[in-house]
Amino acid sequence: MQRKHNDFSKAIKKHVNENYLKDDDRRSFLNNFSDWPSPTNEKWRLSRLGKLARKSFIPYVSSSKKIKETSATNEDFFSLVFINGIFCKESSDKLPKEIEMSFLSAKDLISNLRDVNNRSVLNHPTLNITGSCFQDFIKLKIKANCSIAKPIELLQTGNCPHNSIHPLILIEVEKNSKIKILEKFKTNVALNAPLQILKLEKNSKIEFIKFHNDDSETTNLSLLISFLKEDATCNIFNLINGGAFTRSETHSYLKGKNSSMNLNCVYLSTDSQHHDVTSSIYHDFPNCNSSQKVRGVLNKNSTGVFQGKIRVEKKAQKTNAQQMSRALILSDKALSNSKPELEIYADDVVCSHGATVGELDEEQIFYFLSRGIDKQKARFMMIEAFLSEIIEESVDKVFLDEVLNETEIAFKKILEN
Repeated sequence: MQRKHNDFSKAIKKHVNENYLKDDDRRSFLNNFSDWPSPTNEKWRLSRLGKLARKSFIPYVSSSKKIKETSATNEDFFSLVFINGIFCKESSDKLPKEIEMSFLSAKDLISNLRDVNNRSVLNHPTLNITGSCFQDFIKLKIKANCSIAKPIELLQTGNCPHNSIHPLILIEVEKNSKIKILEKFKTNVALNAPLQILKLEKNSKIEFIKFHNDDSETTNLSLLISFLKEDATCNIFNLINGGAFTRSETHSYLKGKNSSMNLNCVYLSTDSQHHDVTSSIYHDFPNCNSSQKVRGVLNKNSTGVFQGKIRVEKKAQKTNAQQMSRALILSDKALSNSKPELEIYADDVVCSHGATVGELDEEQIFYFLSRGIDKQKARFMMIEAFLSEIIEESVDKVFLDEVLNETEIAFKKILEN
């Protein structure tokens, strides 16, 4: 592992030296990347990066030629296209005047992370590798007192199997504004390391749907950091069904009274896929709410992980925080690991966590068979019911049909296997 890490460490140092020699802010991120997390690191114990560490790859550098995206964009969205982590203006839609788009620097990234004091975030490989190697740092600012009816679609594409790519985006929703976003990851790369920051001002709201559907050989280490001010609401739903190794990690800081964070996920795993849903929600102010609900379906030799942490500070009275993970195992070789965690310093709170792992109920299957429904159809209907409940309660109606359709395609493929 060490030898290959040294190869990649040399590659990113060379990348920064050749492209950003005088950028000390990038170097500060580079210097924080000491190694891939080891199996003894508690945050990564259930999701080991040994296979990634043994890969040989280098950060992607765009060519001087203009890149064009040939796939059509969706007329129901404002589509923004990113190819190999780089914004493609020629293939993207023009945004309405209520949304400002700009390009930021590594210094801006440091500024926007000044409220983060969590070591697992500051030492995160995605933060430090992408903070040093990104080519485009996009900021989308939704102006105050706006409700954007038409959603934004972020299309993350790419095809460079021997490279790492580093999408970096900041979404800032000013006070009294609302926005809906659908993001799709569909890349064929060695490592996709997306870093996203959400900043929600007073009484703002975001609906954020994310599809993780990378190529079967791709490792995706997604890191999302959100900050919510007073009366802000952030609803995030992840659908994970692609990639060889996908870890969707979220850290959310509730920084104002009556703020709400809802972070739900469905993962669908087969073959030797490893899907990891890791989250930490920090309740720093009173009267805040958070909910984490995860459901997974695993077949063959796949592995699913849920690590959810709720931290409630002493002054965060009247906190309401819930987390629940449920997994269905379809194979004797599939494995589900759940690690819910509560860290509570206030005394007037309602907090709970739980996790279940089980198989499809054979008595229910027998009931379907007795009614003339074959076993495969019965299994399909039971999984559909298991997943549709969380989807319908998590997803805005604008996205509901597409999410249900993507989910159905994924679990049909699992059942066919």
